[in-house]
Amino acid sequence: LKGTVNDPTSFPTPSRTHGSYHWAFERILSAGLVPLTGAAFVTSATAYPVVDALLGVGLVMHSHLGFGQIVADYVHPRKFPVLGPVATWGLRTATVATLVGVYQFNTNDVGLTELIAKVWGA
Repeated sequence: LKGTVNDPTSFPTPSRTHGSYHWAFERILSAGLVPLTGAAFVTSATAYPVVDALLGVGLVMHSHLGFGQIVADYVHPRKFPVLGPVATWGLRTATVATLVGVYQFNTNDVGLTELIAKVWGA
């Protein structure tokens, strides 16, 4: 039968820069979260809401990329033709919902860093 999991994998044409931009973005985001986290806890979230927003978006995007790799590695659409796309779209939906929640929390409540500071001090 054609189209089963036992078919050989078709490989795309080789490209020197295909995965490098994605990898570089992940490394820059990961490295950028270190000073951003320090800056968010040194400054006040009410005085610098942009830092709080950048930290919220950066953490959500970092998590999205990590969970995206898990979905791509373990729930591949070729092996799981129904569950793979469902997991991919579920991750995208959860990421958008989390971004909306972080936005709402940062604008209508105390903010992400203020919450963490209160929990840490409790």
